[in-house]
Amino acid sequence: MNLKNHFQKAHKEKFALAQFNFSTLEQMKGVVRAAKEKNVPVILGTSQGESRFFGLDLAVAVRDSLRRDYSEIYLNLDHGKDLDWIEKALESGYDMVHFDGSDLPLNENIEKTNRVTEMAGPKDALVEGEIGKVGGGSNIHKGAFKEKKDLTSVKTLVKFISETEVDLCAFSIGNVHGVYDEMPEIDFKLLTEIKEQVDVGLVMHGGSGIEDQDLRIAIKNGVVKVNVNTELRKEWKKELERSLRENANTVTPYEILKNISEITSKKAKEKIDIFYENCI
Repeated sequence: MNLKNHFQKAHKEKFALAQFNFSTLEQMKGVVRAAKEKNVPVILGTSQGESRFFGLDLAVAVRDSLRRDYSEIYLNLDHGKDLDWIEKALESGYDMVHFDGSDLPLNENIEKTNRVTEMAGPKDALVEGEIGKVGGGSNIHKGAFKEKKDLTSVKTLVKFISETEVDLCAFSIGNVHGVYDEMPEIDFKLLTEIKEQVDVGLVMHGGSGIEDQDLRIAIKNGVVKVNVNTELRKEWKKELERSLRENANTVTPYEILKNISEITSKKAKEKIDIFYENCI
């Protein structure tokens, strides 16, 4: 099966593909280990910053190497805003790209999204668009989320979908990037309205801080992909700090980093159990 087939299956069977972002090889290996153990397809995500740090060509080369052991892994450029960088990701061999035009006027978002779909077509890559800005940042935040919510307008989304050829679309229904002491409430009524009006794969960003039961409800109501980043970063940092304390006299990288993949895999499997609940 290719990635498009997996999304079609997710829509039919009411589960969601997990996208786990990574910045390091240890994280990447941990996610793939989790997917293999659970026998589910998984998407490896890199934001523009993560992909510049890791390297587009290297991410593709490592994906290809890991596919020899487990084939159902895919690469997505997450929150791409630079069209030249998106094109480079496609040329490198990414399976999917996300163009985030949520900060742009609607017509400009549509125009640039269509340029991305034109670039992706010859590469057989999928395209994710975005309407309604998902706020926050991929970190652990103290206190309540205080940004002004920019929820997706159903009317605007319908126009966007009708005038582009995106395979999936991210939206804002109260979901935010990162983890806060007080998360905003998810507007499930708005999600229901979106699902009734558009026939496209729906993507929920900010999967780290959302309550498990809210994730289940969102998936039941049409979400076919959920993105997770902050929780993996949190586990990576916590394990790294623990290992550095425990190995204070060690300068051997593989001794210090030896448990990162295992810790990442454990957290990824917890999310997989929720997202793929109807098919595992």
